[in-house]
Amino acid sequence: MKLILVRHGETHANLVMRWSGSKDLEITNLTENGRDQAGKLGRWFKERRLIPTHVYSSPQKRAKDTAELAGGHWGIPIREMEDLKETGAGIFEGLTWQEIEDSHPEEADKFRDSRDWAYIKDAESEENRRARGKKVTRYFIDTHTNDDTIVAFAHAGIIQQIICAILESPRLWGLSARNTALYEFHINVEEWDSQSRALLNPTQWKIVRFNEQPHLNQN
Repeated sequence: MKLILVRHGETHANLVMRWSGSKDLEITNLTENGRDQAGKLGRWFKERRLIPTHVYSSPQKRAKDTAELAGGHWGIPIREMEDLKETGAGIFEGLTWQEIEDSHPEEADKFRDSRDWAYIKDAESEENRRARGKKVTRYFIDTHTNDDTIVAFAHAGIIQQIICAILESPRLWGLSARNTALYEFHINVEEWDSQSRALLNPTQWKIVRFNEQPHLNQN
């Protein structure tokens, strides 16, 4: 199975470093540059004749718009998946870090030192975020075959969790996911739960692309 994870295009919030989360706000919509990034990704897919068997997207507007701009030419229904939504950032959503420090100084101090989301009121728990990443990964493996190619349009936070689930890492690795960046994994779903020596065969599990923007680096 080929699994390609795609972060959404640039948003107005990204430009001014405002926290984005699970809410659709005016500032979390794509910029013109973000729409252009998605369009270039679509042309890159066309040039490589990459046609997926399944397309998924977060139900949030910035991800859906990216999916339609990059993958509309496939003519394949884009299936919305609730678990691909971005992490809910609670009282921090829509704010810059300066605004967070000004309006929520206690929470800002605790979060700055620990990066523990438990200090952010109304934010999604780390346990739930981790569970969603594992659930999405398990769904892809259980319901698809090695002949399938999946493209899933989502967000930096949940992509981070899916990657940790794929790598079976107990740690949450920091990933600076770029807008419309690609993460591509080749997974032998038939051997995923095997305890055989297939686990040690790197031809069965490949990281092909990691946070790459080949469509933006073309001359």
